[in-house]
Amino acid sequence: MALARPTTEALIDRPHMAPMQAKPSRMFRFWSTAYLVCGLVALSIGAYYINAKDEGHRAFVVTAYILRIYVFLGLYFIINATLGIFASMAPLKRKRLLYCYTGLIALIIFIMIIVSIWLWTRTLNINGYYGNMWRDEWSDEIKLMFEDQGQCCGFLSRDDSPVASSASCKDESIKHGCMYPVIFYAQHSHRYIYAGLISFCLVGLGCIATSMLLIIDCSSEHRVRLSQSHYWRKRAASKAADI
Repeated sequence: MALARPTTEALIDRPHMAPMQAKPSRMFRFWSTAYLVCGLVALSIGAYYINAKDEGHRAFVVTAYILRIYVFLGLYFIINATLGIFASMAPLKRKRLLYCYTGLIALIIFIMIIVSIWLWTRTLNINGYYGNMWRDEWSDEIKLMFEDQGQCCGFLSRDDSPVASSASCKDESIKHGCMYPVIFYAQHSHRYIYAGLISFCLVGLGCIATSMLLIIDCSSEHRVRLSQSHYWRKRAASKAADI
């Protein structure tokens, strides 16, 4: 009597990893772990600035929007990376979760690109932008920080919205404004923000690439198992007909 062969459903539902999936799965888990680390880093950056005691940093470093975005990115990365690692434990059975994981990464990369473009547009007229912020938006506490640390008074000159109580404005020998200290500080801050967003995008692209490789590998194995199942069913039917 012919030995019974496992059904296709039984093959697909096996929780362990097939040999042909081992290497893509290891690569996938490596990049998903890196994605998880990015989430922890982003969450830490957002938490640091939100809890910073320096009011100037919180108000100046991208005007609180990026602070909230980094917290959102951190939570998003952590949840999505956990989803991906869970799906990789049984990729044939949880292939839909892999598709969901890949789509969510593609979505957040698109959002990060939009945020980067938005930040870049703000730097096209950086002098005018921060000049208006100095005159109309920032509190005296923020301007006092720049004046005392940069040894300057006002924005363009000591007559351009100065804080009269600052030590720099009380010093009559200081004639220059704080435009250059403000611009250098802004460029320094934006440089770190861009570096973080670019790093997150690169890790996300690595996750997408390895996820697609794993999905392709799972699809190939699924076809092989269907073919094997069809072969054994056809063989069993043939033997039954001969009897």
